[in-house]
Amino acid sequence: MKPTPDSIAQALNEQRAAFKAFLVARIGSEAEAEDILQDALMQAFRHGGEIADSGKATAWFYRVLRNAIVDHYRSRDAVRRRNDTLGQTLAALAEDFAAVPPAWKKQICGCLTHVIGTLRPRQATLLRRVDLDGESVQAAAKALGLSPNSASVTLHRARRELRARLEVFCGACADDACLDCHCAPVGNVL
Repeated sequence: MKPTPDSIAQALNEQRAAFKAFLVARIGSEAEAEDILQDALMQAFRHGGEIADSGKATAWFYRVLRNAIVDHYRSRDAVRRRNDTLGQTLAALAEDFAAVPPAWKKQICGCLTHVIGTLRPRQATLLRRVDLDGESVQAAAKALGLSPNSASVTLHRARRELRARLEVFCGACADDACLDCHCAPVGNVL
């Protein structure tokens, strides 16, 4: 008589402790081993009717477990590779937002220092610390006794105000991002 899926699942469930020990020895984590075992038992229940001889069910199930282990490690490696790639991408992007390169400091508009000084003290300090000195917003906020959210809002407003004042102070020269500026003051800063 051909075994039923229920009888196969019952027979396999009786050996649950041995199967789990087999998985833990190869995976190293009881929680992950339990997840793999649950999935494999569900697969056995779904495909148990395909087994012609109930004596071969245990051998078949160990093969299912071995394949599940291989799939587990492949999946984990894929996640690791994806995270490594994401980390490298974020690191590359972070370089774009790093502090002003030292070679640029000579080229930045000489008007900038004067115009920053006309902003509100907190705005000027945040701009100097974050944009010119390369300090993180969180570190600058902590040093100034602000919440990071408040510092971000203040910094955004300071940049907007600085842009407007540079356009008034430098005129057309400000359109070229103030690099290599040789402009003479052409107006009063508001």
